[in-house]
Amino acid sequence: MSDLRPWRVTASRIVLADRWIRVRADSCVAPSGDVVDPFYVLEYRDWVHVVALTDDDRLVMNRQYRHAAGEVHLELPGGVLDATDADPVAGGAREFREETGYGAREFRHVVSLRPNPATHTNRVHTVLALGAAPAGAQSFDNGEEIAVELIPVADVLRLIREGEVQQSTHVASLLLALAAAGRIAF
Repeated sequence: MSDLRPWRVTASRIVLADRWIRVRADSCVAPSGDVVDPFYVLEYRDWVHVVALTDDDRLVMNRQYRHAAGEVHLELPGGVLDATDADPVAGGAREFREETGYGAREFRHVVSLRPNPATHTNRVHTVLALGAAPAGAQSFDNGEEIAVELIPVADVLRLIREGEVQQSTHVASLLLALAAAGRIAF
């Protein structure tokens, strides 16, 4: 067991706030007495990723432009949990339907992780969807354009190794959910 202790926050102020993010500047004192000021904390709402499998063992994935990278990426469906979502499973089912136009026979929670606990306050929840099938039209947010792709599960490890899936939390969600579904072992 370690003797590590949290920093003491002596002051805190919000330096930016909008509908997507709040940036907080904390004045901190480490257990050693070192002053860390400012330390910026990014306050995001929780996110959800959906690892969706069709009955013929294909993953329902998205191709979407990501502005910070300036590239189109292969990703999992998902997004920000809304205040109206009862839980991550409900939020995952909603995001999955909106982004892909698919539904699923079963949705279940796999794991909750922290994308970057050094600077982010939020968690990312992984939801496994089994029996995914088309269920209606996609419903995009402002600026969203998403192409749905069905990827054979047998190809996913190769695609990850080749860098086709670049978002690290998506890679973690894929591996943990596919293991939970019995499609891969590690």
